[in-house]
Amino acid sequence: MSEQSNIDPQTTSVQDDSTYDHIVKQTGIFGGVQGVTILMNLIRNKIASVLLGPDGLALINIFNNATRLISESTNFGISISAVKQMAELYEAGDRVKVREQALTVRTWCLYVGLLGALAALVLAPWLSLWTFGNYDYTTSYMLIAPIVGAGSVIGGEMAILKGLKRLKNVAVISVISATSILIISAPLYFILHIQGIIWALLLCQIAVLVIHLRYSTRAIPWQTAFSSRTQFIAGLPMLRLGIGYVLAGLFGQGAEYLIRLLILRWGTQADVGLYYSGYLLTVTYASMVFVAFEADYFPRLSATEGNVERQNQTVNQQIMVSILLMAPLLSLFVMALPILLPLLFSSKFTEAIPMAITATYYMFFKSGLLGAAYLPLARGDSKMYMLTELFYDLIIAVAVPLAFRRWGLVGTGWALSLACLLDMLFIHVVYRFKYQYQVSKSVISIFLVQLLLFSITFASTGFGTLWLRWSVGLPTATLSFVISYRFLKRETTLIDKIKNRFRRNK
Repeated sequence: MSEQSNIDPQTTSVQDDSTYDHIVKQTGIFGGVQGVTILMNLIRNKIASVLLGPDGLALINIFNNATRLISESTNFGISISAVKQMAELYEAGDRVKVREQALTVRTWCLYVGLLGALAALVLAPWLSLWTFGNYDYTTSYMLIAPIVGAGSVIGGEMAILKGLKRLKNVAVISVISATSILIISAPLYFILHIQGIIWALLLCQIAVLVIHLRYSTRAIPWQTAFSSRTQFIAGLPMLRLGIGYVLAGLFGQGAEYLIRLLILRWGTQADVGLYYSGYLLTVTYASMVFVAFEADYFPRLSATEGNVERQNQTVNQQIMVSILLMAPLLSLFVMALPILLPLLFSSKFTEAIPMAITATYYMFFKSGLLGAAYLPLARGDSKMYMLTELFYDLIIAVAVPLAFRRWGLVGTGWALSLACLLDMLFIHVVYRFKYQYQVSKSVISIFLVQLLLFSITFASTGFGTLWLRWSVGLPTATLSFVISYRFLKRETTLIDKIKNRFRRNK
């Protein structure tokens, strides 16, 4: 049997991936998956909010943030650069080199996983002291070490699957992982309460690792060469993003950790939990919609290989679809948020509603920048990636804590939205000169129209009576939906496919 046969060739249709149809199709697949994932996370956080309260959610957020801080500061961006290299080799049809690259990716993920675990062990007492003013949480921070190590391996396996375009496997993994996390964490919260938080995080990470390995090793059997000098040298090109990504991760997660730390210093642990609940519902869950874009989009953008015309078409189409899908969803979301937040968490979290509403602009602006934000990663330009990340991180690290101190939780929502607006403008201006990226007139038109409609809907949330809010907000939200519907109907076959599906079911 040849070397090439060791790669399980999942059936993938060859199609034009530069069309709106392709983007919407892949978004639909992963959007449905993220819907299930969000549902599982909503149930888990509902259980956590009832059993643990704002203080418990604050601890979950603080531990998760510390994990990401250490992980992204030590993983050298391998999980991102590996996708680019695997995708390029897979597109070239060289299955032998694909297998060799997978070996290199896995070996280097073990290297950086051990580095991250060691860093977590060394920093554990300091993180406890800096965050809580004592060493009481040192053991909990030490248990972050295996979480960080496992996370590096998970990132490598996911990079292999994405590079091989096994997107259905990525989708299935997301659903199974979210379900497993719910099944594992809920009993631990119930039995051990706050003491069960770190154990839930650890056991969930182990479960997610096993799930990833089960699917990725079917594509390419597991193999590493930890002591191989050849593999060490072979992995060095993946570090082109390395230093930039490490610094960007350090800036990003450092800024997030600083925000939580200052809110804890200037407020209470419950304030951190309230901030987290609003951020979780408005930013984190809504951002999961963009995961539906990223799984297919990043390999596709990487394949443009510096072709400016193809690059601009790819980015503009992605931004257009992002705006058209996100704008009507945000309009409905902002009206329903006063009902959703206490329902999805508990009545203890109603103070987070104003913050969550003001942060919705963050997601709108993000839909207008995310397609372009991947350009440095696709080009392997670590310096530019680091620069743009640093610009955003400096803004939120200063604006969010100061806004909290001056205006409380509602100020943090406005600060997040302002930071994302400035980030969007910065990226579009700088990348125009750096990568010759030019946003199309149609994208600008759709963005401004949808922004106006969303702003009217947003303003309606400040009206005193419920009937007045809905009588103003619902028509503008409906108009936003109609605009998106008509564009997608004109540019894609999605609407016709949905109609045909319903006709067949009758």
